This record gives sequence, C-alpha cells and structure tokens, in this order.
Amino acid sequence: MDKKKINISLIGMPGAGKTTIAKLLAAQLSLEFIDSDHLIEKINNQSIQDILDSEGHAELRLKEEEVILSCSLNNTILATGGSAVYSDKAMSYLNNHSMVIYLDIPISSVMQRVGDYSNRGFAEPSGKSPEDVFNQRTVLYKKWCHLTIDGTFDVGTVAENIIKAVLDN
Repeated sequence: MDKKKINISLIGMPGAGKTTIAKLLAAQLSLEFIDSDHLIEKINNQSIQDILDSEGHAELRLKEEEVILSCSLNNTILATGGSAVYSDKAMSYLNNHSMVIYLDIPISSVMQRVGDYSNRGFAEPSGKSPEDVFNQRTVLYKKWCHLTIDGTFDVGTVAENIIKAVLDN
C-alpha cells in the first residue's frame, strides 16, 4: 500500500461486521482503529444500551454525532454505529475525510447475526420493527457511501474486497 493518507469509515446495520472488519483492516493496513460506539461508552462511562434506556434514542444519536465529529481521521479505520447515517453533519464529515464503505447484508443475515435487538443499543424509537429500520437505513447507507461491499462473505474475504476496492480508487 502506498504512503497516501487512507481513511475508511464503515457503515451498515448492526451485525454487518463493522467492528470486526475494521479491526482486521486496521491490523492488515497498519492503520489506527476507532469504534465510535466504544468511544461513546468510554466518554459516558456506560453502555450504549444503558444510554438508550436512560436518555432515549434521540440523545444517543446526538452523542454519536458528537463523537464522530470529534474523531481525528488520520490513517484511520472507523467503525460507526448503525445509526450514524441519521446525522447529516456526521456523515458529511465522514464523506469529506474518509472513504465511506457500506457493508451490505440482507435483513435475514442481520436477524441471524444479531437476534434479539432488545439489548443491542438499537437507536430507534420503540415500536419500529427491524424490517422497518432496515428499509429506512438502507436508503441512507446507499445515499452516504462511496462504495458498497457485500458483507455476507467471511470477514477475511470482506476485508480483502475492501482493500482491493480502496487500492483501485
């Protein structure tokens, strides 16, 4: 890989593999790894689910936006929370400072990988079905990404496909 600055932000549904693949990419490319959900938890000294339970989805989304906007992207792989795409400010920032890659998986894979959303820190109003959220977010993921990668393969293959795609751009 050449010496140009590489910043990649991964977006996608919970269970798409954003954190796992971001860690693998960071290790393979010798780049910094950041997970915005982990930063939110560290700054607030509580889990995403606890923030959601005590402060609600709108406040969690605001915290997510603040954390993303505070990230210094300098040869970095960023794994975002699944709801990052609801913030135009955060996504504009990521679009201007990184290659935004959407890890696309079908709703059946989301449900298989995540299962019960009730403890997953799902930043949505209560009463929305996973299918409704999937359909709404898919439009936003496609809107904000520079590149869509099929996330249904094993993590090694997905990471390899991302590296090939980044080198081609």
